[in-house]
Amino acid sequence: MKVKKIMEQVEDFFDLSKNKQKKKQDKLLKLIASLEQKKAMIKQEIKKEARGDKHSKACYNLCKEFKVVNKLIKRAKKNIKD
Repeated sequence: MKVKKIMEQVEDFFDLSKNKQKKKQDKLLKLIASLEQKKAMIKQEIKKEARGDKHSKACYNLCKEFKVVNKLIKRAKKNIKD
């Protein structure tokens, strides 16, 4: 099921005109940039929280959020053409 869905997405992407592909690529790059900024902010917040108590619930939630943002960045970078 997952492979079929991925294949459909790739086919849809290549069926688009070059102009539309470029627009999608630009949107993806902007998304990656904003996720990188979010990642940096979360990292700073984790450092602040960890000074007090690194086993607190707030620190735990920030770490989880950091992991999710990191996975989103990796996923988005896989879709960028060289």
